[in-house]
Amino acid sequence: MSPGRGGAGGGPSPMETDTAKTTTKRRNKDVSDTEVTSCKQKMTYIQSRRGLFRDHNPIYEDLTKKEYPVLLQSASNDLTHKVPMDILKVNGILKEITGVQYVKAAGNFFVKVYFGCAKDANAFLLNKPVLQANTWKATIPYDSIECQGIIRAPVDLSEETLLEDLKASCKILGVKRFTKKQDNGQYKPLPTVLVTFMASSRPDHVIYDHIWMPVQEYIRPLLQCFKCYKFGHGSGACKSTQVCSICSAGHFYKECTTPSDFKCSNCSGPHSAVSYTCPVKAEKNAQIKNKINGKFSYATAAAVAVTPNSSNNLNSKISKSPAKTPHGRAVIAEIINSDIVMNAITKTIIELMKRKDVKNTSSSTSGPLAISSQTIKELLVTSFTT
Repeated sequence: MSPGRGGAGGGPSPMETDTAKTTTKRRNKDVSDTEVTSCKQKMTYIQSRRGLFRDHNPIYEDLTKKEYPVLLQSASNDLTHKVPMDILKVNGILKEITGVQYVKAAGNFFVKVYFGCAKDANAFLLNKPVLQANTWKATIPYDSIECQGIIRAPVDLSEETLLEDLKASCKILGVKRFTKKQDNGQYKPLPTVLVTFMASSRPDHVIYDHIWMPVQEYIRPLLQCFKCYKFGHGSGACKSTQVCSICSAGHFYKECTTPSDFKCSNCSGPHSAVSYTCPVKAEKNAQIKNKINGKFSYATAAAVAVTPNSSNNLNSKISKSPAKTPHGRAVIAEIINSDIVMNAITKTIIELMKRKDVKNTSSSTSGPLAISSQTIKELLVTSFTT
């Protein structure tokens, strides 16, 4: 047995083993560095008003939707210049596209194209010849595949660092750190960070390294036009005349000759049209919060219940809130905890028992109580409104 040969097995010598290990470590290190560098080169970001986003071209993956909208705009659009979309021209071109159900204008600069299945919508999203020939940009609307949430992250972490290293149960598309303007004109970063997820509902938490960060609901700011000062649209899509935010007359606010005489154009109150004290604005903000939290007044529900086709409206609200989602759980919890609902159910049960007793008394042969679901609905409506 030769010690230099490592014994009867003929294995490598200790020196050869050390050399091999060193070479392997060096090779693994070189490969690892190459892979990291390659990944960093491939990973590109897009900075926009929505924050820092991954450069991606999402397609529909959920095959259970009833319809699949695609947002069309001019590929020449930028932050300072937008090209209007001619819906008649767009409709004429889309006649040759498979799967289009209908087309809908979304302001002056956007058109929504609705498809009946994900396959046709994805084929259109990836149809570069048609898009390039018409100078179009096709994307999926944000609210169709994305949701957002708020986390609290140390201000030392940049947006790029968070986007690279945050982990969640679903894909993270973008982040935006909120800032506050100081008296000196500089912007101070805040711990609040908006995270955009590629999912229908936000996850409960994200993880940075080993730090657990809970994700809270994000309530989007109310959109107000700075031309007519109505709500729900921006000035770029406004077709109304200019209104003064101070006195509500037909001029720009910088041209106002009575800057101390406030009159809101929405409620005629003694404040500017952009004031947070405006009751109309407060009501709009409350509607946004209630919609996100899945809450609605059961007094309102009772009033709606007596209107035609109201059952369809209520069914659509509840069917959009499955019990497995936070939104659905909030709706169900509020139903269960509502005294109005429970009292109405109790009254309905008592009335059904009375009708059963009457039937058994008047009939010589007692059989099963034949009461339709429509009868129960009518009794519930009566119980709500009495």
